[in-house]
Amino acid sequence: MRAGSFTFVSVAATATMLAGLVSGMTPSGVFPQNSENMTNFYDTSTAATNGVNIPKRNTNIAPTLALDKAIANKTFAVVMFDPDTPATGVGGNGTNSFLHWFQDGLTSSVSEVDVAGKNVTPLVNVLHVAALQTYVQPSPPTGQTHRYVQILLDTTGVTGFVVSAATGNATTSRTGFDMNAFVQESGLTVFSSNFFNVTGV
Repeated sequence: MRAGSFTFVSVAATATMLAGLVSGMTPSGVFPQNSENMTNFYDTSTAATNGVNIPKRNTNIAPTLALDKAIANKTFAVVMFDPDTPATGVGGNGTNSFLHWFQDGLTSSVSEVDVAGKNVTPLVNVLHVAALQTYVQPSPPTGQTHRYVQILLDTTGVTGFVVSAATGNATTSRTGFDMNAFVQESGLTVFSSNFFNVTGV
């Protein structure tokens, strides 16, 4: 499957799952765990970070991601997923998720923006790289609160990677996506992470 700056190939192979990684800005119990903060926002008045609840009506377009400072000479991809799918129920660990967004070609902006009183450096897609999976708005069932996790991957110098057939199929279909398996199989490094909540109405 090719989109943007790299290609991934599915093969009939499996990877060993790693657990017990450092906890932090990923929801408790959802793997891979990561402690490096990332700012996510749909508008500059509110940061959609660290489990804050965001109204569904505000999430109709893809959010902007930002870091605390500019990171030169690096490229990134973001993967956004919902671990609280009907297959697992609320409280899923990320091994059977719905893939909401997979965008590569991100780099640091040269300027900062103020998001809810904090200066951050946005990540931008200056080359208009096509998404591997375009953004799908969070739409949890009425009355349910789902977590929406964003994992930022360091793709600097990466032109392709190999994942198992199961992971490749889940990435293509969006359902049954296992973020931890994807990271371990692809060999990509988790740079930062974040999550926010949306309640269905």
